[in-house]
Amino acid sequence: MKMKLKILKESKEEESFNTRYQGLYDLIGVHPGSLDLFISHFADYDPMVQKERRDMLADTFGNDIESLTDADIPRTNARGYTDALTKVKAALYAGHSHWYKQVFGEATADFVIEAKVLAYILDLKKNLERIGYRTITAKEFEELPAKDKNIIYEKHFLDDYLDSFIDDHVKMSSMNNTGFLDNPGVGAGLYGQMKDWYMSTAGADFFKMKLKEYIGSLPQREV
Repeated sequence: MKMKLKILKESKEEESFNTRYQGLYDLIGVHPGSLDLFISHFADYDPMVQKERRDMLADTFGNDIESLTDADIPRTNARGYTDALTKVKAALYAGHSHWYKQVFGEATADFVIEAKVLAYILDLKKNLERIGYRTITAKEFEELPAKDKNIIYEKHFLDDYLDSFIDDHVKMSSMNNTGFLDNPGVGAGLYGQMKDWYMSTAGADFFKMKLKEYIGSLPQREV
């Protein structure tokens, strides 16, 4: 029996989702919760996501980051850090692709974006496999807890709406144009919520391309 999900929001049914982003869900008009994993990877970092990302970047770039000197970074203010170099190193360990582009070049920034996308897709894939998405029936779906239903909504949302989501929402800057993370006068994408603003501005097309590339590796329905 084919399982047809209502991704677009059609009711005010109470569900388990990241309520901090109720406004985003209302704006996009999709089922609340159908972007929670995306949010945890790219907007409101889950602590485990943040730790795994930092560990990966430290393993890959740690020696390069630690060897940086003031002469290796562009002029920037310290903004809450003891000095500018400490700020830039912290941003690199946090995975801010803007600073990888500034310090190591665009190819390295693209590598970091792709690594983030792959981590997100692997997380989504792991959860879909845990739920048994390939063979789940409509009855079994209805019996899932809301958080697990949201994982399936998210997969279907990416399948059906990725292009318009990136173009119409991820690329949309906040109304506050005072600047964000050395992005003066531009504002952060996803209505100001993206932690790594470069991925929603100059890097958005590459971000979308990699999402589309890796979505194909997600489990597919067999029934």
